[in-house]
Amino acid sequence: MKLAILLILLKLGKSDTATSIYSTTSSLEMTDPWSWSEELCSFQEDRGFLKQVCTNQRNDQYTPYNKCHNTEEYYWTNYWKEVTALCSDDPHYYQACGDASVTVNNIDVKNGNMLCGGFICKRSWDIVNSVHYNKFICNGEHDCANTDLDEEGCSELITMPSGKKVASNLICNDNCDYFYCEDEATCNGYRYGMYCDDKYTPGIVKYIPPYIICDGNKDCVNGEDEAKCTVTNETQYTCEHWNTGRTVPVHNFTRCAVLNYQLMGHFRGDYCRSSDYASFHTNCTDPAKVGVRCLVNGYLSSVSKYMICIGKKAICDDNFENQCIQASSQCTVHRHLMCDGQPDCNDKSDETDRICITMTLVKCERRGGQKGELPIPLAWLRDGFKDCLSEIDEDDSWPTCGSTKSLRYVISKDTSCENVYLCPWGDPGYVEFSELCDGVETCGNENKICFESRKQPKLSTTVLTTDKSLIKHLSYCIKGIKNTQNFKNHCFTISTFIFSNENVYGGTNTTVIMPNVTQNCDHMFGEQYLYTSCAEKCVNSSCPLRNIPRYEACPGQYHKRIGTIANNEFLTFVTKSYGNIYTNRYFVCDNNITCIDYSQVCNLIDDCGDGSDEDSCTNNFKCNGRYIPVTKKCDGSFDCLDLTDECNNQCSREILEGNALKFSSWIIGFLAVLANFIIISKNTGTLKNCRTTVALFNKSLIMMISFGDLLVGIYLLVISIYDGVIFKEEYCTQQIGWITSIQCSTIGVLGTIGSQVSLFAMCALSLTRIYGIHNSMRIPGEVTLVKSLQVAGGVLMMTLASIVIAVIPIISKFEDFFVNGVKYAEEIKVFIGTMNKQTLFAVFQGYFGRMKETTLSWRMINKMMSEMYSHDNGYEDYTKNIQKVDFYGNDGVCLFKYFVKENDPQRHLVWAILALNFVCFFFITASYLIIGIISRKSSKSLTQSGGNQQISQRNRKMNLRIAIIIITDFLCWVPFIVICVLHSLEVLDATPWYGLFSMIVLPINSVINPLIYDKTVTNLISLPIQRLGTLITGSRIYRELRLRLQRSSPVETIEMNCVAVQDGEVAGRDD
Repeated sequence: MKLAILLILLKLGKSDTATSIYSTTSSLEMTDPWSWSEELCSFQEDRGFLKQVCTNQRNDQYTPYNKCHNTEEYYWTNYWKEVTALCSDDPHYYQACGDASVTVNNIDVKNGNMLCGGFICKRSWDIVNSVHYNKFICNGEHDCANTDLDEEGCSELITMPSGKKVASNLICNDNCDYFYCEDEATCNGYRYGMYCDDKYTPGIVKYIPPYIICDGNKDCVNGEDEAKCTVTNETQYTCEHWNTGRTVPVHNFTRCAVLNYQLMGHFRGDYCRSSDYASFHTNCTDPAKVGVRCLVNGYLSSVSKYMICIGKKAICDDNFENQCIQASSQCTVHRHLMCDGQPDCNDKSDETDRICITMTLVKCERRGGQKGELPIPLAWLRDGFKDCLSEIDEDDSWPTCGSTKSLRYVISKDTSCENVYLCPWGDPGYVEFSELCDGVETCGNENKICFESRKQPKLSTTVLTTDKSLIKHLSYCIKGIKNTQNFKNHCFTISTFIFSNENVYGGTNTTVIMPNVTQNCDHMFGEQYLYTSCAEKCVNSSCPLRNIPRYEACPGQYHKRIGTIANNEFLTFVTKSYGNIYTNRYFVCDNNITCIDYSQVCNLIDDCGDGSDEDSCTNNFKCNGRYIPVTKKCDGSFDCLDLTDECNNQCSREILEGNALKFSSWIIGFLAVLANFIIISKNTGTLKNCRTTVALFNKSLIMMISFGDLLVGIYLLVISIYDGVIFKEEYCTQQIGWITSIQCSTIGVLGTIGSQVSLFAMCALSLTRIYGIHNSMRIPGEVTLVKSLQVAGGVLMMTLASIVIAVIPIISKFEDFFVNGVKYAEEIKVFIGTMNKQTLFAVFQGYFGRMKETTLSWRMINKMMSEMYSHDNGYEDYTKNIQKVDFYGNDGVCLFKYFVKENDPQRHLVWAILALNFVCFFFITASYLIIGIISRKSSKSLTQSGGNQQISQRNRKMNLRIAIIIITDFLCWVPFIVICVLHSLEVLDATPWYGLFSMIVLPINSVINPLIYDKTVTNLISLPIQRLGTLITGSRIYRELRLRLQRSSPVETIEMNCVAVQDGEVAGRDD
């Protein structure tokens, strides 16, 4: 066998090399190199795999050899891939890895015992061979003395004309799997190369591959391989032979043959020189060999698929065969293999590329790729390159949408056109709404703009690294802090991270130093989250690492990967860094196609494409196909387009939270409306009976108080109806529509008018009563027309003042002071929920570039937002659909925005109103305190002088009523004003208390006022009670019960003015 191989090498002019190789092999068999001086071994990459490479000095020269991965055994590997010894503890033949061209995409594991698809074969003459893609495999004979793997896992064997047995699954697979590539000799009925009687072994049929034909050396007995090598006038195609350089004819059996034939570790297969590819790789006879069709020298020709994307000199006139697309980092395919429904890349990137998303409904047959008609990617329409044989893709009749910068082709004439987002720079210049904010940077800085609009926090996904990236420091466990005993929780060290049970040959472990405490990891991301959770130091967070990185994982990544063995049973890979440090800190996605760095795990971005790097993490919440921090769930601010971060079973909101608040709102509202309606109805009829101006003014003010309290009661009932009848549990999803609605603003205005009218009227009434006491000795003036108009004017002024206070915040002219935010249409995608000026300013900086810090008007903001989108004629313009969150839309209860902060533009008005209300409260309190003091003095003097007891009793009742007025007003307004001040100073956040103050604290006076300012309701309540009491006491049952109680009681006698009076008897009366 060696003689045959040596003869081949001699024929190739390499006899010197062969001799040296043979002599090396002989020395390996006869010499014991391990008896030499002490060896030096280190882990190194050896033909793509991690091995221990040793050197041993002999005769002032260093000779490299290898150490077995699992034993103290050594071996050499020569040019012939023969090794001097078998590794004894290597059941899966890791020793054979690297002895052949093994790539991630080309591992051919014939059964589970072979890690790299090859094994070590001990031949009968004591030569140990590494067998991979060798002619001994699946040849029908057991050639190895130590194993039967050479014939295991083989498919049906086919006997070739030369007598060689070839596995049926390896025939015509466009790859040379056997010596001389005979497995690719006859495909689809077409012959490549030829068969003849061997010149050196007559009677034996030999296969002659195309590249040996016409090489000037007769390999056939009769010289058939050199018989048709002369160019004649009838010769149509010629080229320069790769070996001799002479011009030879191109035959059908030498045209379009497989190129990757392997001989002695080198690839060979060209019949002609590479400069003449156009001569022997065009006009393929076999249609299965055709890659593309194009014009070659002006004539329509077919080009071999072996010429596609090899970057050689152009064969097609338009270089069409090299029109290739890098679908991923490690996969480049011809453009006509894209989007054809058949994955040509291991990571399927040729079928998942963005251009495959939108395809035409019209189909055509492409100039390259598979036969048959296929849809056309929209990106190919009118791009100046003819992709269809019919050239329909360059036709000018394709339907379009948009104009100028937004001009684009669509799938059919029935497509509904929409405006698009305009990129500030970059191609294609626009992004359709369906693709906006999808995490893919289409053009400009789309992702940054979406990031700013969604107010995503800036995440830290990496940790401090030292010692050539081998030590990871978490939290305060960092280099330089030596006295960690001062911390509550000490640091501890994990020396073998993460798959501690996996022994990776030659791999360097990562050491992690972290606090020795279990904590909530919801605020951690990337490396911080991964290392902490995998160390079991997270509460309710499991380690996201599930898939051990296998060698075949992530085929399109890490082209400099180095294979190694783990646990002495399976292949994994490592990457080299910092000299001879080999690590594998990669997360393997569930699709096994993508691997990512640990810093990309649990970082709120779907880096895998299948969600496997985020779905098992507890630090995120998924909505609309994107991830937000779980800490932003139920935080009161919408971050998801579908609003599920706030509208869910855990935190779904209503206008009024809690049954107590709902019940109180209904009761207070009903009582306020009923009581004040009664007072207004009664006093309206008696108003004309007032004889004096004081009486008229008093009654008018009481009616004003009742009118204001009636409006407050209506406000409460309307809010209760919207909360419990209209919205119910659906309020959360309808919240933005509610707080931006005219109904909410109207209700807020009515409530504000009511509370202010009532407060102003109470203040005026208290001052009027002080004035009346001060002028009590004067005769009251009679009601005249002038006096009536004066009273009406005073009432009107207070009412108008209340209306002005309530309406000013919703006047569009003042929107820059009172509009708290805007809600843009959901269709434009960039904005979620309501946007305030600060957020919009950050978005505009990302879109328009650097901007001067200033306060933009809402008019300017809406204009700048509109410029971010196209405005094509005839399409719905979503940028005009703007909903304003006005002054009353700060909360679902639509209350006047009393809670403001230092940066709120409406703070001046709010503080002024609060100050005005406080002044009113002060006058009310002071007035009634004065009235109470005067009344107390009057009662005291009457008592001392033995005066009218009825007047004294009336004064006591009035003092009680005054005390109630002061106490209720105090409890209503003083705590509220204090809370407003504390909120303004940012001492506390009172926003969650809007419901409590709007439904109970402020409106409670609307129920109490009718009881203390007018006796109508009191009388209506007391009269039925008195009648009920009389009815009860006058009943026979009551009298009998009383007599029985009297008889059972002992008689007690006391002396009173010398008259005996028994208990239960009244003196001077006989029963």
